[in-house]
Amino acid sequence: MQTTTEKLLAELKSTTDIETFFKEHEGQFLDKTTHSYLNELISLKNMNISDVAKNSGSGEYVYKIFSGERKPSRDILISVAFGMKLSLEETQLLLRITKFAILDSRDKRDSVIIYGLTHSMNIFETDDMLYKKDLVTIN
Repeated sequence: MQTTTEKLLAELKSTTDIETFFKEHEGQFLDKTTHSYLNELISLKNMNISDVAKNSGSGEYVYKIFSGERKPSRDILISVAFGMKLSLEETQLLLRITKFAILDSRDKRDSVIIYGLTHSMNIFETDDMLYKKDLVTIN
């Protein structure tokens, strides 16, 4: 059974033995690699990498991310999320797996990105909105 992050944190704070905590929660840690999660998602969505490369505005670099050859920046991952039409939840998990800050609605730039993701905008429309708000664009 999957434990919520909040419950896991509460248990971690109250544990007296980290090894027991690890054993009790085996399989509940974020131990996927960025490229393995992306390949899992692309398969689930019946997409191909060339579509993601085109739709993300990130071009050939996307192939290196999917192969694990390159570790992408946060913005490149966000552009890939747009290219794959990921949900906000899928995007947040992708950022967490890669050890980047999740999108934060209290940040104006992140708010525009969240808006774009949740309103089925593409990367180019979202970048235009960021530009018009005088915020740093993704691509």
